[in-house]
Amino acid sequence: MASRVKVVVPPGSGSSVNGPYPEFLVDVQGQLYFATNFFDGRAVLWRSNGTEAGTVQVKSFPPASVADPRMSSLVPVGNKVFFQFDDPGTGKELWVSDGTGAGTHLVKDVTPGPAGTRFAFTAAQNGRLTFIREWAFAPGNPQVEVWRSDGTAAGTVEVANFGTLGELVAPTMLGNTLLFFLDTGTGTSLWRSDGTTAGTVHLGNFGPLATDRYTSFEVGNALLFFVVTPGQGTSLWRTDGTPAGTTWVKKLDAQAVPIEQTGFAGNLGLFLLRDGPNTEVWKTDGTPGGTVRLEAFGKFVNLLGALNTSVYLYSMNPSTKRLRIESVSLWGGGKTSVTTLPNPYSDQEGAYPSVQRTATSGGKLYFSVAIGTSGPAPREVSLWALNGAAATVQLSRTLSTGDEYASPLFPTGTGPVLFAASKGGSGTEPWFTQGSPATTGQLAEIRPGAGSSVPDGFTLLGNRIYFRAVDDTNSFQLWSMPATFSCPAGLAEAE
Repeated sequence: MASRVKVVVPPGSGSSVNGPYPEFLVDVQGQLYFATNFFDGRAVLWRSNGTEAGTVQVKSFPPASVADPRMSSLVPVGNKVFFQFDDPGTGKELWVSDGTGAGTHLVKDVTPGPAGTRFAFTAAQNGRLTFIREWAFAPGNPQVEVWRSDGTAAGTVEVANFGTLGELVAPTMLGNTLLFFLDTGTGTSLWRSDGTTAGTVHLGNFGPLATDRYTSFEVGNALLFFVVTPGQGTSLWRTDGTPAGTTWVKKLDAQAVPIEQTGFAGNLGLFLLRDGPNTEVWKTDGTPGGTVRLEAFGKFVNLLGALNTSVYLYSMNPSTKRLRIESVSLWGGGKTSVTTLPNPYSDQEGAYPSVQRTATSGGKLYFSVAIGTSGPAPREVSLWALNGAAATVQLSRTLSTGDEYASPLFPTGTGPVLFAASKGGSGTEPWFTQGSPATTGQLAEIRPGAGSSVPDGFTLLGNRIYFRAVDDTNSFQLWSMPATFSCPAGLAEAE
């Protein structure tokens, strides 16, 4: 089912989780572009149509004493791809490619000389690349600048310069509009930009943002964010990218309290508010009436996910070393106990469980649970599925226990979820599941024997999923598989 696309890393390069491997995979009008970076400073830009013959080097760069990775942050814009590239003469600067060697070149030495440019954010906007440059020319806050580029030196220009007004926080795209905050130390200002000077507008001044690393999330075509106003407590705000559409939504607490997690339940936003030892679970549609506290817990709980009309949360009991899962309805009605997961190592030192990754696909909620040790690596990682109506099902107990590699959980978009696990006599390989032991199995044995293929970097492009894996070349190579497939019943179940 899975097949190697092409050998893109020289055989024998090794299987370190630090590379070299195909990385920064992006879709440029149906063509796959990616980079390979090597420890001696070599780098290659590739494009692929998914076939071995159609996977070709666009441009190869010789060894150099530069930062690793040398080539990074690929961003598709129309039929071109922009990327950041480190060269001894210019430092890290902006490059562009049209898919040909001759058409792959430095755009502009934005920070002249070998020092390089600090690209704090890059995104496609109105057929051009918009980026935020941070220039630390003196102690204190770096200078924040908004730029745009059409891929030419003349067309790469500064749009707005904010000087050292504040620290850049949480730049993001809301549709085709760039939004970002500047933290002045005593408050926060919100800005928008459409990539032009006239379209770069101040949206408002606020108190400090109330979330760890200034979490914000999009609900109902608006960006929601949380603000602490001195003397007024913690409030929810929204912006649609216009001054008139930047409005207060609701006071959440009379005190300054942290917002710990955000998530989604369909088109509703979810967030957890920590009030002392208590955790409040809220939902919001971005309006005052639709922002409602669903439930309060007299302990710390974490958001697991949502299915249908239920929100699932988990907590860990440090005395029993077990995870408890509970649910609350989006329409109220109190808490419901779902299950308490077993821990066969609860009598051992450091064997505290924690949720490692989560994914939702095909009407089921998947999550991996790691049982800790006194060291950095877990002693066991298991995969579970919850469908809301039936019991929580354990699908595998053999996910990766490495301290540098955690099994991915990748929803295919067609129902199944991909992950990495092992079985007797083999290493960690790609597996699939559709939520039951009978539809859980090994996808392929990419690296025969006891060695692990360490699959990762799953990327959906068209009707295929691309990923990297170590194979019989003893190097990470580019592999692919169809995005749509059946989960055969009973195929090599994970124990």
